[in-house]
Amino acid sequence: MKIDTTTKQQITRNLILSLFIYVLPIALMFVTFTLTGQRPWEKKAAKKENIKSITNKSNFTNGSND
Repeated sequence: MKIDTTTKQQITRNLILSLFIYVLPIALMFVTFTLTGQRPWEKKAAKKENIKSITNKSNFTNGSND
């Protein structure tokens, strides 16, 4: 079974359009990084601070602070 030329052209056009839509956000991200000079992959992660809970619950069954 042979594919019609119009169907083949539609499949090719849809494939190219799908790839363009897939690649566009990635390309825009790299263009933005280039223009702004940002390099988020080179930044070190911020250290988390140790925070203690202030709530002291005396009754563990109902969660009240009485």
